[in-house]
Amino acid sequence: MNLSKNTQMVRDAWEQYQSDYLRFNVLDRPDYYEFFEGGGTDLSSEEVDLLGNVTSLDLLDTCCAADARQSFSWANLGASVTGCDITTSAIENATRTAARIGKDIDFVVADAQTLEPIGDATQDIVYATYIIWLEDLRKASLAWHRVLRTGGRILMRQAHPVVDCLREHENGALAVSEPYFDRGPDFHTFQGTPIANRHGGWGKHAEVVEFFYRIEDMINALVEAGFQIARVVESRSEGIGSLPSHFTILARKT
Repeated sequence: MNLSKNTQMVRDAWEQYQSDYLRFNVLDRPDYYEFFEGGGTDLSSEEVDLLGNVTSLDLLDTCCAADARQSFSWANLGASVTGCDITTSAIENATRTAARIGKDIDFVVADAQTLEPIGDATQDIVYATYIIWLEDLRKASLAWHRVLRTGGRILMRQAHPVVDCLREHENGALAVSEPYFDRGPDFHTFQGTPIANRHGGWGKHAEVVEFFYRIEDMINALVEAGFQIARVVESRSEGIGSLPSHFTILARKT
């Protein structure tokens, strides 16, 4: 796998975190294994509604992570799932969990920006999430287009970029904390995701970089790759100022 310096940094940080990330997920949902073994799903209503019936469709989860919650969820809804992650530890953990709960899912190590192990025109659905870890969204969009069959669909979901630029004070007032335009890569010390903070913190750290994509970046990357936008949804949030929490795009390979 030929990775850029920035993508290598992301992979190295998450390689260290994945096993603990799964542990935090199990702490967060003590019935984690039983839940997914019994057919449980952990997806938003928007995602399920946008894709509709996925029974027997080939679905590629481009960033499954060690917990593979979305992979297991789509499988429980009837899809034939392949889960990808750039880290070996994520794939090892997800594969062990799948065997433990009796789910037939193929987990493979792959960079979501190239999907090199995935063949051309082999998928009906590409499920693309956590794009903040992708250095080149246009390159990734071309890879997603490549692996889809004609008529196949991509569902791309990301935290809403506008809300990502805001912070809320204790008095409820909102303030702009990051620029929306002219925002470059964010190099910082990674200390785990919010789920770790709910369980005492990770206790480790690693250097990492995140990438910020505006709404126009997401839509244009898909259109330039050859997709036709079918629908866009902004998910309502109960959090900061009742602003949208996520931005989801459904597009089709024509």
